[in-house]
Amino acid sequence: MSSTAFIEPLPVIEFVAQLLCRDISVRPLTDSDRVKIKKALRGVKVEVTHRGNMRRKYRISGLTSQATRELSFPVDDRGTVKTVVQYFLETYGFNIQHTTLPCLQVGNQQRPNYLPGL
Repeated sequence: MSSTAFIEPLPVIEFVAQLLCRDISVRPLTDSDRVKIKKALRGVKVEVTHRGNMRRKYRISGLTSQATRELSFPVDDRGTVKTVVQYFLETYGFNIQHTTLPCLQVGNQQRPNYLPGL
């Protein structure tokens, strides 16, 4: 017989605040905080809400080492680079609130997707 932990549906930032027993927007995350968060969230499915009625689920594979505001990625074959903050604002009209926190990593290592949510 095996058992599985269930996580109540709530915003990831609230889950992490409960996990660490503190408001994570006040003080930077420590290395031990990151390890604890990564362990708790790896493999968990999350549903994105920034796309209106188009809900999509992703499985968390990790946590970025950089803050959301520092993350950038190539958006086309010409090498054009955008920050995650810029991309979400221009593409979805979504203004990321917690830019000092890391992003969730979903997808594979060769082509990771970054989801702000922490």
